[in-house]
Amino acid sequence: MIQNAISVVVGLILGLFTLIVSVIAVIEEAARKGLVALGIPHQVQTALLALLLLLLVVGSFRLFGRLFGVLIGVVLVALLLHALFAPETTAVAF
Repeated sequence: MIQNAISVVVGLILGLFTLIVSVIAVIEEAARKGLVALGIPHQVQTALLALLLLLLVVGSFRLFGRLFGVLIGVVLVALLLHALFAPETTAVAF
């Protein structure tokens, strides 16, 4: 039962991470197309997109940081409970 709970929480973490990365990729692609349409040189585009990526990553951690923390905390508590109540089983399958 605890292994199922751990698997669900890890799945939620991975799903949320995948969603965040997908949204960042869509925003980056739209920004790249906009910069090309404006005629901005490639080297300047790269610098601007790197800055945009940094801002998006920081923004996503500020938005979802607590949720990641809660989900990771749930996994750690579940692992602790598993270690306390089922010590004969040493491996946890994800």
